[in-house]
Amino acid sequence: MLKDEDLISFDQFEAAIFDLDGTLVHSEHVWDQAKREILASYGITPSQSLLDKHVGRGLNGFLDDVFEQSLSGEEYEEVRNKIGARADVLLPELSLPVEGAPEYLSALHVKGVRIAICSSSPERHIQSAIDRLSLQSQVELYVSGSDLPRGKPDPLPYQTTLQRLGLSASKACAFEDSSPGAESALAAGLTVFGIGVPIAGTEFPKRTIQVKCFRDLPLP
Repeated sequence: MLKDEDLISFDQFEAAIFDLDGTLVHSEHVWDQAKREILASYGITPSQSLLDKHVGRGLNGFLDDVFEQSLSGEEYEEVRNKIGARADVLLPELSLPVEGAPEYLSALHVKGVRIAICSSSPERHIQSAIDRLSLQSQVELYVSGSDLPRGKPDPLPYQTTLQRLGLSASKACAFEDSSPGAESALAAGLTVFGIGVPIAGTEFPKRTIQVKCFRDLPLP
């Protein structure tokens, strides 16, 4: 799917920033299950379209839509914590590596490209995924959008990652599987590779370099 006009040289990049859920690990279905199970205890059944709407965006906006911003701060945190705790149990059991993703990340690292992760997931889930994929020595740092005032598709998560890397946007590229994630990275000024096909009914924004899988990506 990578076209001739999209071909770029990795020589310009000092770092590669990876999304986590859906990009490095198949885990969106796990988050959907955790959300459904916890919300069922409140008598709520979220539609698949609502779940799909918030792929790549984290829990904040999702819970705002579900409860129509009717929760107190304490109640909001309680539901967040319950979903996160259920995901803690389900992720190690049900999440799987995206085919070719850990190998491609490792190949970039071997070539001297610095590696970072920018995800909407909580820090503990990012660290757990890094451990399961055996990427401890390759990943230099990670940023959790759940710790920031604004998450994807806002550029803040990627801007924060660039700041912590000490790099300008022209010196890094991003890898994303969702439209909100690609929007976030593009708004931060990054070159963005879109992996696979985003959720049904959405498209990667223009300027995203789309590929079917990691095998179709260039190496430095």
